[in-house]
Amino acid sequence: MVLKQRPGPAPLGWSLVLISVFSNAAEQPLALPETTVVGQREPGYKAETVSGFNKTPLSPREVPQSLSVVTRQQMDDQGMVSVPDAMQQVTGVTLIANDTLSYQYLSRGYALGVMYDGVPSYNGMTPSNQFDLPLYERIEVLRGPSGLLQGAGEPGGVVNLVKKRPLDHFAANWALSAGSWDTYRREGDISGPLNDSGSVRGRLVLSSEDRQYFYDRTSSDKWLGMAALAYDLNPQTTLDVSYSTQEQQVQAPWSGLPAYDLVDAKGHYRLLDVSRSTFHAPDWGRLSYDTHEWSASLEHRFDNEWVLKGAFNRREQYQNYKYAYASSGLAPLTDTLRYSSMQGAYNYTREGMDVFLSGPFALLGRTHNLLLGANAEVYNSRGRSGRGVGGSTTFDGLDDLPEPTIAYTSGRESETEQYGLYSRLNISLADPLTLVLGARTTTFSSRTRDVAPSNASDWRDGAEADQQISPYGGVLYELNPNITLYASYTDIFVPQTQLKADGSVLKPREGRQYEVGSKTEWLEGRLGLSLAWFNLRDENRAYADPAYPNDNYYLNAGEVESEGWELEVSGKPAAGLDLSAGYTRLETRYLQARENQGRTYSIQTPKDQLKLWSNYRFDEQSAMAGFSVGLGVLANGATQSSRGWRDELVNSGYAVVNGRIGYQLDKQHSVDLHINNLLDRTYYASVGTPNIYNFYGEPRSFTLTLRGAY
Repeated sequence: MVLKQRPGPAPLGWSLVLISVFSNAAEQPLALPETTVVGQREPGYKAETVSGFNKTPLSPREVPQSLSVVTRQQMDDQGMVSVPDAMQQVTGVTLIANDTLSYQYLSRGYALGVMYDGVPSYNGMTPSNQFDLPLYERIEVLRGPSGLLQGAGEPGGVVNLVKKRPLDHFAANWALSAGSWDTYRREGDISGPLNDSGSVRGRLVLSSEDRQYFYDRTSSDKWLGMAALAYDLNPQTTLDVSYSTQEQQVQAPWSGLPAYDLVDAKGHYRLLDVSRSTFHAPDWGRLSYDTHEWSASLEHRFDNEWVLKGAFNRREQYQNYKYAYASSGLAPLTDTLRYSSMQGAYNYTREGMDVFLSGPFALLGRTHNLLLGANAEVYNSRGRSGRGVGGSTTFDGLDDLPEPTIAYTSGRESETEQYGLYSRLNISLADPLTLVLGARTTTFSSRTRDVAPSNASDWRDGAEADQQISPYGGVLYELNPNITLYASYTDIFVPQTQLKADGSVLKPREGRQYEVGSKTEWLEGRLGLSLAWFNLRDENRAYADPAYPNDNYYLNAGEVESEGWELEVSGKPAAGLDLSAGYTRLETRYLQARENQGRTYSIQTPKDQLKLWSNYRFDEQSAMAGFSVGLGVLANGATQSSRGWRDELVNSGYAVVNGRIGYQLDKQHSVDLHINNLLDRTYYASVGTPNIYNFYGEPRSFTLTLRGAY
C-alpha cells in the first residue's frame, strides 16, 4: 500500500487570493460597535485574562486555582504545530504516546478533560485526535478538579481550547516550513471585516503537512481548514459561527518498540538498545482520522455589564486503522517475537451546549459578581474491530508480513449523556478580600450495546449519577497591588458500575482538592509568578469486598492521594526577553487499596518535572538588531510503565535542550530555525509493556520556517 498524497488545498495560495476581498472591505471607513474581540493576539507569554473557567474574561489572579496559558506568541516562538506540542510545555502536564497521532494527557496523576471554547466535552481529550494549532488563539489549562463547569470527569483538570475569531481589522499571515525527515508544512490565516460597517467579519485558516518520521517506514499527510463568521446583530449582540475540518492519514503507524523478553536480577524487562530509527512494521498498516466540527454562539452584552451567552458545539470524528504489532517481547538469543494484527473502524460524535448569565451587582455598598449557567452534552461512540491470526517471526520479519483479511468479530456502541446546572458567586467582603462560593448539580447516564458481529443487541444501562452535587469554594486576599493569596476547595466525580453485596451500585468516585497559593505580578504587570500547594484525594474508589473473596462485590473504600507543589513564571522579566517556566513536585500514593497499599499510584508520572523556555529579541539599536534567540529545557524524573507493569518496566529520567534562532527580514517577513533536542540526547520518552508502547524520544531535528504577516 502506498499512502495517498492528497493534493488538497494550498493554504498560502488561498490566503493570497482572498487578501483582496478582505482588504477592499478594510479600506472603507468603519463604524464599528464597541465589541470585545477575543480573537486579538495577546503579545508575550503572560495571559492578561482567561475566559474558559469563568465564562467571561478574568485576570488569572482572580481564579483561586493553578492555571497555565499557552499564548499564540509562545506557540510561534517555539514552532509548535499540534496540541501535543503545546501541552508538552504546560507546567505539571505529562504526555504519554499511544501511537503516531494520539496521546494521554495527565495532570496531578490523572487524565485531563477538555472544553472547546468553554463548552465541556466528556472524555474528549485523550482518545481524540485534536485539531492542529493554526486554529487556536491560546490554550488554557486548569489543574485539579473542575466539576463546577465540567460535570463528571477525572480530577486532573481541564484544557480549554480557544479558537481564533474574526478580527475587526484586516490581518493576514502565512508560514512555510521545511524540516528533518522530509517534513513540509504550509499555513495561511486571513481575517477582517466583510462589509463597509464592519458588522460582518470573517476568518479563514488553512494548513497542510506531509512528512516522514525519525523512525523507519512511517509517513503521513494532513490538511486542516476553518471558516468563521461573526455578525453584530446590533451594537450589543454578536453571533459567531464556524466550521472546522481536519484529515490525517498515516502509513505504517508507530506503536513503539518491544522490550527484551527476559528480566534482570531486579525483575526489570530490559529496553532495546537499538538505533532510534528502528521500527519494523508492514507497509500495509494504516491509521486515519477525519474530524469535523460545527460551532455557534450568541452573546448579548447588557448596558449594566451583564452578559448572556449561549454556545453550541458538534464534533464528528471517524477513525480507521489496520496494522500488525508485536504481541510478545523480543527473544534476545533468536531475535524472534510473536505478532498479531488488528483492524477497526470507529465513529465518535459529541454535542455540547452551554448557556450562562454573568454580571456584577451591588449589595451592602459593595460590588459582587454572579454566574448562573446550564450545560448539556451527548457523546456517542460506535465501532467495530477484529483481530487477525498471529504467529512468530524475526524482528525485521514484521516488515514483510502479508496483509491479512480480518473480519469484524466484535463491535460496540456506547452513549453518554450529562446535564448540569451551575452557579458561582464572588462576594466582595472587603477591598482586599473576596469569597467565592459555587455549586453544580449533574445528572449523568450511560448505556452500551453490541453492534457486531450480529445485529445490534438491546441497550444495557451503564454508569449513572442523579443530581450529583459538586461544591466549590475559594478565598482571595489581595495583600497589595502585586500579590494575591488564595485558598480553594474543588470537587469532581466519576460514576462507577461495580456492585455491592446488596446488589446496589457503588457511589461515584469523588475527587476533592484543597489548594493554597499565591499569584503575583511584577515589573508593572509584565511578569507573573504563581506558587501553589495542593492535596487531592480520590475517594470512594472500588475496593474488593473482603467478606466475599470469591465474588465480584465491592465497597466504596478505596482512596488515593495526590500531593505536591508547583511554581510557574511567565512574562517579560527584561526588555526583549520572554520567559515561560514551571516546576512541579508530585507524590501520588494508595491510601486504601487491596493491592499496592502505600505505594505510588501514578507510576507513569514523574515526581519532578521542569519546563523552561526563554526567547530574547535583540534591541533595534544593537549590532544584532533583527536577530532573536531562544533556549529551553524539558526535564522529567524517572517513571515506570504507562500500562500497569509496575516494577517491571522502568524508565530513567532525562533532560532535553531545545533552541531557536530567528531573524526579522523586514517589518512583514521573518525566518526562524528551530532545533529540538539540541544535544541529541538518546532517551525513552515513555515505556509501556514488554511487547509494545516503548517510545524513543525524538533525536535532534531542524525546522526552517519563513513567515509573513500583513
